[in-house]
Amino acid sequence: MNSVSSHPWEGERPREPDGGRRGGSQRPGRSQGRSGRSGRGGERSGGEERENRDSRGGGNAGRRSAPDEDPRSAGWPRHATYGYLAIAEADRDSRPNGNQAAGDAPRICLLTGSFYPVVGGGESHARLLCAELRRRGVSVFVLTRRRVKTTPAFETIDDIPVFRVPPSGVPRFGKYLMMLPAFIRLIRMRRDYDAIYVCGLRILGLVGVLAALCLRKRCVLRSESRGELSGAFIWETPDGRRKPLLRALFVPAIRLRNAVLKKADAFLSISGVIREEYEACGIPPARITSIVNGIDTKRFAPIGAAQRAVLRQRLNLTGGRIFAYSGKLNRGKGLEFLLRVWEPWAKAHPDCRLVLVGSGARQFLSCERELRDFVAMHGLQGSVAFAGSVRNVHEYLQAADAFLFPSESEAMPLALLEALSTGLPVAASDIGGIRDIISDGHDGRLLPPNDAARWTAALDELAGQPDSVAAWGAAGRATALARFGMTRVADEHLDLFRSVCAESGGAAR
Repeated sequence: MNSVSSHPWEGERPREPDGGRRGGSQRPGRSQGRSGRSGRGGERSGGEERENRDSRGGGNAGRRSAPDEDPRSAGWPRHATYGYLAIAEADRDSRPNGNQAAGDAPRICLLTGSFYPVVGGGESHARLLCAELRRRGVSVFVLTRRRVKTTPAFETIDDIPVFRVPPSGVPRFGKYLMMLPAFIRLIRMRRDYDAIYVCGLRILGLVGVLAALCLRKRCVLRSESRGELSGAFIWETPDGRRKPLLRALFVPAIRLRNAVLKKADAFLSISGVIREEYEACGIPPARITSIVNGIDTKRFAPIGAAQRAVLRQRLNLTGGRIFAYSGKLNRGKGLEFLLRVWEPWAKAHPDCRLVLVGSGARQFLSCERELRDFVAMHGLQGSVAFAGSVRNVHEYLQAADAFLFPSESEAMPLALLEALSTGLPVAASDIGGIRDIISDGHDGRLLPPNDAARWTAALDELAGQPDSVAAWGAAGRATALARFGMTRVADEHLDLFRSVCAESGGAAR
């Protein structure tokens, strides 16, 4: 069955101009006033890694690549205390401070399975957070996997030093195979950080905790999705179906893993369902800190009707009301269901359009091929467009009239936060972390997942009552500004890192 190529009304995806690097030249200094363990060292739409470096966060701005090899063999300068971070620090001028200056902030290694140019919610949040911390003068670098060989082993992105370890390729098992290289790199760079912040604990949590124990560092663990600590990510499908045999086989291994993970200094919860999972797995409430995901509320902001008309023309978005989805085109996002609902509804509303912003490329759970095939088979090319993985997600949201998010499982979806920040009325699944974001009838509509009748009614409401649902968009924008701005989220992270690194005795082991 043939897949659908880009429809003419999608147009050519516009590119934004690349910006320059921020910063100038100030060598890192030891954080003052830290007490801690003795022996501390001296230092998305669509989940696709693209060779053209498209990104939700603004493309290639601030990106500086090193040669393909390790910085050591490339002849980069090494600071006696701070190791290869001198690469990024050597030409930095004094930085402006945010709400909190760096002060006595500890130095952070953010350990994650994927980072830009991979495009997704977790990757976008990590990039925004690190960029904000660097802007304040905090020493932070990223350690991640080199998913494809076209990405360099070291580069700076938005002034963030990014180190990548093998293996490349191996989309399903690469995150397991990176454990040993990541552990070795943490040992080699032990003088460059005080605390390890693990984003995505299901696999790399072990690496972070074991390295922290060996090196007498601090470690903070963060679940990015449901089921990471409980192990449900192994035996539950994205739509919630359980596999009893897998559960029976892996429960002992998960218990053994969790015995190690519980030695972490703190657990960061991004939503109520994650906190509940932590507590159900035996994490004491006192060691759990709740910090939501943060977004760029300036980039994702409402625009006026005249600007929207110009933007639609530039994006080649024709027709009446535009409905948008942004995120990975993966199973578990409810997109197959959404197209089944859209097909009969679109026939009764020929002036409405659905734009799917994102991709499923290089994703194990990708359903992009199936979605494109469905559109071709049912003749929906005129009402459904695939924008692909683009760097200007905010423009697609600004050009839209409403946002649809039919996901089957979420902890704290950035795509939904960005839609709220843009001032769009939203219809979203009444599940998990989404309930922490949306208040039904106030800043959006909450709907049972996979309920065709309710979702059809929501489409009718969004299309037929534009004036009344506009109030949802205004309330959503207020919610985003009050709760999800990156300045506030960075403040809360700094408070957590300072608190963890100031404990002389550490958490109970």
